[in-house]
Amino acid sequence: MKTYKYMGFIGVAVAALFAGQAFALSCPTSPALGKATHGTHVCVAEEGWDGSSLQDALDSMTPNPGDIDVYNDQHSPSSYWRIGVSGGAVTRLVMEIADNAAFNSFGIFDPTNSENKLEIFGAGDNAGARTTLWDNGSGQFEVDGVTAQFGAGKLFGFYLDAGERGLFFSDPSLNWDEDAAGTYPNGMPHMVAFEGNGTYLKNDSLGIEGTFMANEFLLAWEDTPWANSDLDYNDFLVFIESVEPVPEPAIVGMFAFGVLLIGMGAGVRRRRSSWA
Repeated sequence: MKTYKYMGFIGVAVAALFAGQAFALSCPTSPALGKATHGTHVCVAEEGWDGSSLQDALDSMTPNPGDIDVYNDQHSPSSYWRIGVSGGAVTRLVMEIADNAAFNSFGIFDPTNSENKLEIFGAGDNAGARTTLWDNGSGQFEVDGVTAQFGAGKLFGFYLDAGERGLFFSDPSLNWDEDAAGTYPNGMPHMVAFEGNGTYLKNDSLGIEGTFMANEFLLAWEDTPWANSDLDYNDFLVFIESVEPVPEPAIVGMFAFGVLLIGMGAGVRRRRSSWA
């Protein structure tokens, strides 16, 4: 009975962690430039090192400025994802700051082991690169003939490997940074997501043209740790379709169930030892 009570306390703690991430933000100025930031889930700067902004990048693909509002159209949750019924998610590399293109890589990771990853775009891939992420079932994913077996069924997260700058995840809790703890005590978001809202997207060089629909997302990344970050989130921009974020209660349930199974297994082993 004590084992089950202990597991219940862990489940409550996990739920509290996600609840804490849902509180409203008090946005700071960007650490590197001192520029104002705003956002409903992620604090995005009004401009970055080069004077450009994520809003500029999105406006370049829409008929009217603000058709996708960087601050008010942020999608949450965005930590973990799954592919829709088609089993395939087409991805396009929309934009990458040239200085980082030589070493940035992007892909998905296993929620049960963040070191288990599958690359979608590698270092040196240019804007316009396109590929398909396949869900082969039972936790196996495939990109360009390369497969990876994940331990969370259809569930995965996104990562951006920025080389010496760091490895960043769509799950903020994996990006804990003591310098950012005052603003993000549960981990710094390095990705902000925008879901299709019915506006028209057009970019001839990328082959994007049409209505930006539900289950289509733009994923915008900040590829620098907090202390040196301009928080512009336009360092790496990816378009992906046929995916959906997994609601936080489902994630909590999955991990709580996993912890429960581990605890039950430990209890069984202790009983067997006492019988021996």
